[in-house]
Amino acid sequence: MNSTLIIERATLDDAAEISDLIINNATFYLKPHYSDAQWSIFKRYYSIETIQQKILRQQMFCAKLEAKIVGTIALDHDYIIGFYTHVDYAKKGIGSKLLSYIEKEALAIGHFEIYLASSPVGVDFYLKFGWQIVEELAIDYLGVPFVETVMKKQL
Repeated sequence: MNSTLIIERATLDDAAEISDLIINNATFYLKPHYSDAQWSIFKRYYSIETIQQKILRQQMFCAKLEAKIVGTIALDHDYIIGFYTHVDYAKKGIGSKLLSYIEKEALAIGHFEIYLASSPVGVDFYLKFGWQIVEELAIDYLGVPFVETVMKKQL
């Protein structure tokens, strides 16, 4: 990566690109682990319209190289959600930079402990950065269960 990575607040104009990034990432990493019902709900949960709502309600950020969005992450109160990197830029440090950024944002607004729900494929990544497992549970989205690992970190 020769370009400078910029992390900034997501705008409504970013919604379509963020939705595409998340769906493409999940197609590569998560879809093999999901049932058809789970995949259908996942795509709905990260549709352009839903991303637009999240941008308005949450602190959503995107990482950009030049003008291209290569990662996204959001903070909803004390919970990190919607954390994905572009498949073509995986394992290049973008995820660790986004995670560090959102942790600083959370601390700046007064959160001394934050949480997230990780898919099974993300747990090892978070453990490397000092996150602790709280519990594994099935979280219900629109009537379909997703097995996720709830994790926390002291800031």
